[in-house]
Amino acid sequence: MQNLPNRGFTLIELLLVITILSITLGIGAPAMGKLIENTERKGLLNDLLSGINHARTHAISRGVNVTLCPLDENNRCIRDWNRPITIFRDPKRTRKLEDQADILQVIPALDTGKLHGRTGIRKHFAFRPTGMARDSIGHLLWCPEDGKQEKSFQIRINMGGRPILARDSNNDGIVEDAYGRNVTCP
Repeated sequence: MQNLPNRGFTLIELLLVITILSITLGIGAPAMGKLIENTERKGLLNDLLSGINHARTHAISRGVNVTLCPLDENNRCIRDWNRPITIFRDPKRTRKLEDQADILQVIPALDTGKLHGRTGIRKHFAFRPTGMARDSIGHLLWCPEDGKQEKSFQIRINMGGRPILARDSNNDGIVEDAYGRNVTCP
């Protein structure tokens, strides 16, 4: 019988590998969490921007009124922007989804953070066949669950119906509203 060489690991080698993996994971896990959070945030931002642009483009190209809002159980616009946001043809400007065939897009409800819609006395954003949003201008402000303003974003919709992403013009890490003030999370 031949004597075969031992092919296992020693206890010291195994402990060394476990220690190196623990240190690597300890450093990488928080960074991975931030990466995932940032990706989710950017995904929501892109969904909202593309939805707004889609609503405006559809209004212009089809010559029809288009409404963007969260809906209640009766398919009427409501102010709870943390519900799914429905974009639909609204030819009579009733702010009510009359027919499921009029739905153009649904932006799913948020998994993280809170979305605040500031639409004045209205509960919606609406685009006329010209692309204008004259009677329903305002903004959408997203705030993270931890309330840190540095992570928030704001999309303004002007009278021309164009979405404008708020910027951090003074480089303090917080985007400013239309008046140049830092946005605040309620």
